[in-house]
Amino acid sequence: MSPYLAAWVLWILMFFAIELPAVFNRQKDDTLSELVWSVFAIRGKPFGWQFRRLALVLGLGWLLAHFLTGGAV
Repeated sequence: MSPYLAAWVLWILMFFAIELPAVFNRQKDDTLSELVWSVFAIRGKPFGWQFRRLALVLGLGWLLAHFLTGGAV
């Protein structure tokens, strides 16, 4: 196993170690989804919400294009 693969596997395991307790404890703003909704102003319209949502859409759009083109984008 390469060091990079080991690091990514560790990163994914750490993600689940953080996310699973947050999913089951039912506290507000502790899961990744809730944090993303808060940071990118998905619920409500605080100051700068248009720019936050645009950043999210552009970032996810790039990530999707990157994966679908095999890294050409």
